[in-house]
Amino acid sequence: MLYILKLMIFQHRLSSQEVEPDFKEVFRYAGFAKTKLTDITDSQLKELAEQAVNEISKNMNCRSVYTRFSLELLGEDTIRFAEKEIKSRDLMRNLHDCHSVYIFAATLGPAVDKAIQRETRLNPAKAVMMQAAGAMFIEQYCEKLIEFLTKEEAAQNNQLKPRYSPGFGDVPLEVQKMFFELLDCTKNLALTLNDSLIMSPEKSVTAFVGICNKNK
Repeated sequence: MLYILKLMIFQHRLSSQEVEPDFKEVFRYAGFAKTKLTDITDSQLKELAEQAVNEISKNMNCRSVYTRFSLELLGEDTIRFAEKEIKSRDLMRNLHDCHSVYIFAATLGPAVDKAIQRETRLNPAKAVMMQAAGAMFIEQYCEKLIEFLTKEEAAQNNQLKPRYSPGFGDVPLEVQKMFFELLDCTKNLALTLNDSLIMSPEKSVTAFVGICNKNK
């Protein structure tokens, strides 16, 4: 479902039932990256993962805000949009043939953080699995948002590049402030940014998504 919040800023929202869990990713985030899901035979471990997924799903409120800007690529490392500039060779490589860019912020909402904090006191093992389930769900939700934007751009003969977040490569976390300013994240999503540039709620993501012509 799509809502217009104000000029050129849009909100996207999905119910928890619309975001399918991926248990392979839950176990990967929990530290079982080198273990195939079929190799995990401990019934208690699987039950713990199912409980964690159900708890996060029950508490999450999948929302995002995004907007779209024309893009200028200057030299080897300067990206300009919305009268702002970012110097980054890594982001330039991601956006090198793009004419426009989306920026978005997405979150599972504060109830997820509260549920994990509560479980940390009661059952630390389950809390670890809930952390993993939360990481999985925010990634799954971001992919759903990208699918939505991909369909929107296909009508204009455009395609999207892989998303790229502040803190990756040589893109500093300081860029988070730009997202908060342009998307008004505090007002529109109740997100906050602390002095260490970490977002709250914790299960939140900001990212660039480049837009290029399909023949690129």
